[in-house]
Amino acid sequence: MVTVAILMSTYNGEKYLSQQIDSILNQKEIDVHLFIRDDGSYDNTWKLLEEYKQKYEKINIISAKNVGVGNSFMNLLYSVPNMYDYYAFSDQDDIWEPNKIIEAIKMLCIRDEKLYASNQECIDKCGNSLGIRYSKNKDMHLSALSILNQNDLAGCTMVMKNDLFKQLTDIKNRPSASLLQNRIHDVWVAMVASIYGGILYDQRSFIKYRQHENNVVGANTRGIKKTIELKIKKIKDPNQRNGRSKLAKELVDKFPDYVKDEIIIASSDPDNFKNKYILLKSIPTIRKYTTESTIGLTIKILINLY
Repeated sequence: MVTVAILMSTYNGEKYLSQQIDSILNQKEIDVHLFIRDDGSYDNTWKLLEEYKQKYEKINIISAKNVGVGNSFMNLLYSVPNMYDYYAFSDQDDIWEPNKIIEAIKMLCIRDEKLYASNQECIDKCGNSLGIRYSKNKDMHLSALSILNQNDLAGCTMVMKNDLFKQLTDIKNRPSASLLQNRIHDVWVAMVASIYGGILYDQRSFIKYRQHENNVVGANTRGIKKTIELKIKKIKDPNQRNGRSKLAKELVDKFPDYVKDEIIIASSDPDNFKNKYILLKSIPTIRKYTTESTIGLTIKILINLY
C-alpha cells in the first residue's frame, strides 16, 4: 500500500482539531502516518494531541516554541524521515473527504509533475458550505513568475512526490527563517515545484476549507479591511516588505541551475540598475499576475520596495 506522511502544524486549534484529525485517519486506500508539530499553543491543543497519540501509533507529535506558520511547517518537513512515497500538508481546522489523498496520487501517478494542488470548497465555522473557491475558468498561477506575484495554491491541498520532498529538505536548498515569516511555506513549496518538475492543478475539491475569525491564512484574507491591515503591518515592520525580491533572491541562490526566467533573476537583485530597467520594461507582463496598477508597480521598483 502507498505510504503517505501528512504534516500538520497546530496553534491553539482545539475547537476544530478533532474533526480534521479524524478525517485524515479516515483516508481511503493509503497508509497514513500523521506528523504534528504544535507551534506553542496555550489552549488545550497539546492535551488533545496527546490523547490521539495514545490511541494511534501512527501519529507523531512534537511540542516546540512558536516560530510562525511558515517556519513551523518547514521545520516539521525537515524532521520527517525520507521513507514515504508521498508527503502532504494539512491545516488544523479543515475537513478532508475520504478520497482526498488517493485522488491526488492517482493523478500524480500518470503525470510528470512533482506537486499536486486542488481547488477547495469553503465552509464557515459551523461547517456550512460557502461554495467552491475558484471557478473552472480561473487562470491558475502555476509558473514561477505568476507565483512570485500571487500564489493561488493552498498548502492544505498540496501532495508532493518523494523526489520533490528530497529537494525541499536538502540542507543546501532550505530557505531562511526570515523569508518564511514574509512568504509562508506553501509559497516556497509552490515556487520550488514550479521550476523543479512542475505543478499539477485539480479543479475539483476534496477538502472543506474552513473560514473563521482565527484563520492565519484563508480564502477571505484579502478583503478591504485585511488589505489595509497588511499595508499597515508592512509600514511598521520592514521584514514584511520586499516580499517578491526576497523570494526571488532565495530561489535564485538555492536553485541557480533551475531558474531561467529573466524577470525572476532581475527580481532577485532589483537595486541593480540593469535589473531595475528589466523590471520596469516587464511591468505589462508582471501585471498579468497582480492587481497592482502600472503606476504602483513603477513606484515600488524605483524606490526599492518590490
